[in-house]
Amino acid sequence: MDFLQTRFSKLLVLTALSLLSGFIFSLLSFGIVLLFFKLSIGEIYSAIDTLDSARSIRITKVVLFFNSFGLFVVPPIVFALLYRKNPISFFKLNSNPSHTFLPYVILLFLAFLPLINVGVEINKLLVLPDFLNGLEEWMRLAEDEAMRKTKAFLKMEGIQDLIVNILLIGILPAIGEELCFRGVIQQVLTKNSNNHHIGIWLAAIIFSFVHFQFFGFLPRMILGAFFGYLFYWTKSLWFPIFAHFLNNTFAVLIAYYLSENGMEEDLEKIGTTNETYIFAIIALVLFTGLAYRFSKIVKRVA
Repeated sequence: MDFLQTRFSKLLVLTALSLLSGFIFSLLSFGIVLLFFKLSIGEIYSAIDTLDSARSIRITKVVLFFNSFGLFVVPPIVFALLYRKNPISFFKLNSNPSHTFLPYVILLFLAFLPLINVGVEINKLLVLPDFLNGLEEWMRLAEDEAMRKTKAFLKMEGIQDLIVNILLIGILPAIGEELCFRGVIQQVLTKNSNNHHIGIWLAAIIFSFVHFQFFGFLPRMILGAFFGYLFYWTKSLWFPIFAHFLNNTFAVLIAYYLSENGMEEDLEKIGTTNETYIFAIIALVLFTGLAYRFSKIVKRVA
């Protein structure tokens, strides 16, 4: 077997492309910031680290846009060009998805949301062995820092900030990450395999791992598996892209609504309190029934 055609080698190729493209686009982002914001390299790093002003947040958004594009959009497209002549066909974007499936995807996402929130709470309870206390402490500090930056990033003062955040958090990751994790990694892992579940869950594990937020590992893995099954059932990448967009944009819209109304409570509480665990159980039953029916309908239409 040609080494370049093995699953492992293909994943290595994708990794190499991501590192190279990510590095190039990172340099490009810094160059643009240097040109338009007139900052030194040290000042750029300081702005990204502190996020203590509207200007530093704008700088971070510029860097994030180019980094996300370089890490997740360009590499899978180049990969598809290397291994297939038609990337559109490779990613199964040439299919004509039935619009009648979209309400099912929306319902599946809404039913899935409380389960994600329960996953967050369960993940918080995970404790590493005593000899890994140092690692656990570092992971918690990193998680707290990521949360601080996320909250700063999601502070929006008007519709313009909302639109920019939908682009950066809703649209760009939905396209790029689905091209990468479902479009390439899941397909590579499931090709010529009799068990598609393994490929779906391995891709979901990788998807969660590369975000490097270990106390959100479980819910993100489950979410990745949800996107993976949507791709498997529909044979179209448009549906996981749409579901991914729904998930991320929903969070942005909630953050915008809360900031506009000065509210502290948010929908992350759904399915996590003692009073609403029953709601999470109902959501699980509803999601399972919807997923089963959706998979059967898609198979019948196909």
